[in-house]
Amino acid sequence: MSLIPPPLRVARGATFDMYGGALPLGDWSYAIDGSAVFYGPGWYPLHHCVLRNEAHPAAPLTTRRVPTGRTRPAPVRLSPNTELRAWRNEYVGLRPYDHRVHADAKMFVNRRGAGAMTWALSMEIDLRAEEITVPDACPPELREQAEAKGHRVLALLLAARQERYRGLGEPSSALTPPPAAMDPGEQRGPRPTEDPGTGGTS
Repeated sequence: MSLIPPPLRVARGATFDMYGGALPLGDWSYAIDGSAVFYGPGWYPLHHCVLRNEAHPAAPLTTRRVPTGRTRPAPVRLSPNTELRAWRNEYVGLRPYDHRVHADAKMFVNRRGAGAMTWALSMEIDLRAEEITVPDACPPELREQAEAKGHRVLALLLAARQERYRGLGEPSSALTPPPAAMDPGEQRGPRPTEDPGTGGTS
């Protein structure tokens, strides 16, 4: 995983999502959704287990994946915690780098028939400075929405860091949606990876 974040991205225009919906900003917060994560070292607290292949003791010609005892910073998906549903345009994807995290999101533009027009962009969350950056190319009418969502991503990551400082090994129920909020048929569990974590100073 690169430690240097790429430039922030902003779509050239709005796109139609036939299942898109509007979520008023209100007072909801984000939850960690879509995969199992654990707390690990560094500015970014959300990690996956690092696994390795080893010969299966009962069948030496086959291999199995086993934990190495290490973790690495992991991309995760966030969803609003307001109700039990699959969120489409309200999911946010996190991509960690050094002390910075990019949040890939879609801003609601307007209703269009049974769906919605949305505008994709990325924001930068600086965990060291505890600040967010919305790209200059963000349409002015969407900036308030983007800033509100960016600050809620920052709030979730700071809450996760506080849990880690208190000795928790993984996010508590307050930071994760209940199982019924998962997409139909989705499986939770550690995502295999071969690379060791790079961490940082927190």
